[in-house]
Amino acid sequence: MRTVFFVFLFFLSLLTLQSQTTVGIGIYTTGTETGLGFRLNKEKRLSLDARITKANFYSNAASSSSFLSEVSGIYRLIRLEKIRFHIGIGFRSNWNLMTTHKHGAVIPIGVEAFPFPFQNAGLFFEAAPYFESDDKSNWQGGLRTVAGFAFYFQKKLKKTNNEKS
Repeated sequence: MRTVFFVFLFFLSLLTLQSQTTVGIGIYTTGTETGLGFRLNKEKRLSLDARITKANFYSNAASSSSFLSEVSGIYRLIRLEKIRFHIGIGFRSNWNLMTTHKHGAVIPIGVEAFPFPFQNAGLFFEAAPYFESDDKSNWQGGLRTVAGFAFYFQKKLKKTNNEKS
C-alpha cells in the first residue's frame, strides 16, 4: 500500500510542476466532513486537490480522536465559463489517536460553480465514494459529501521588456 501511495505522490508532484496557474483554497462548511482544502489551479484540466477534514484532536474517553486527510488528482470533464465538473482518484487517510490508522482510496465527483461577478470565488459541491482498511484488514466504505466555497488567487503577469519602459 505504501508503494502505491508513493507512486501516486510522484505523479501528483509532476502534475504540480507542470501547472502554470495559481493555487486555490476551499472551505468546506457543510457535509459529512467539514474542513479546509487546497486546489492547485482553476483553468487546467488536470489538478491536485488536498484536504484536511474532521479534525477532532481532543475528546473524552468514550469517543476517539480522529483526523482525515486526502490527496486526489482530479480531471475536469467539463470546463465552461462559470462551471467546472470533475472526477478523480485519490488517497485517503483516517488518523486516530486511540485506534489503528486506516488508509484507502477515494473517487471524488464534483462541480465548482462561479456565479459571482468576481470569477475567482465560487461554490463547491462534491460526493465521493471511499474505501478504507487498517493493518488488521478491518475495512469500511462509504460516501462522503462536502459543500462549501472555493477561492483561487489571481496569477501575477510578468511584464515584458516593452511594457517596462
